[in-house]
Amino acid sequence: MDATTDVRGCGTDPVTSPLHLPDLVSLKLGPASPLPCRRRYSYLDNVIWLQSPPWARWIAALLIAAAAVWIEIRPAPSTSHAFAIEDIAAGTVVDHTNTETRPMPTGSLTPVELGQTALRPIRAGDPVLATDVGDSQELVPSNWWAIELALPRSAQAGDSARLVLLDGTEVIEGVVVTPASEDPLGSGLGMIAVPPDTAGEVARAVAEGRAAVMIASR
Repeated sequence: MDATTDVRGCGTDPVTSPLHLPDLVSLKLGPASPLPCRRRYSYLDNVIWLQSPPWARWIAALLIAAAAVWIEIRPAPSTSHAFAIEDIAAGTVVDHTNTETRPMPTGSLTPVELGQTALRPIRAGDPVLATDVGDSQELVPSNWWAIELALPRSAQAGDSARLVLLDGTEVIEGVVVTPASEDPLGSGLGMIAVPPDTAGEVARAVAEGRAAVMIASR
């Protein structure tokens, strides 16, 4: 392996001369040069200087990339929520017999406590919403009176109703409390609540068969 030595003195041009590697070693280890301001520059031809790979930077980059991927694909926190496993009619108690729990992302739905009354129909497979259930008293205004009479099978608890007294022109507002049974062989009777000042008159009309019921369309 050959080398060249570049010897520079103050105010002089560089002088180069070919040297062998042993000469270069002896030159570096020899006594200090008597020439003032003398500097030596040695170059080795055909030498490839290898550096250590930047392992620390590579590992740090991989960790950052892995953290970013985990943030994107990690599962969201979940909680259990009630879902209807069958059609639930309004006025029916919503409990473990007609619902099942399924995982849902935390915070996506308001938690619902079972054992409450369905205020509106809930279809099978739908989640039970906080607005779907409540106290059975919420179906009708306070102090209203309920009476049993024949109802259309499409009527649901909470539906608005009107009772028409057939011997006059009076129409009385009411609310369906209990819908008629879905059994085709059932009686078809349900319950409607009416204001207290008309309850007596409605009861007489129903007993005499003089009341017709209309249910508001949904």
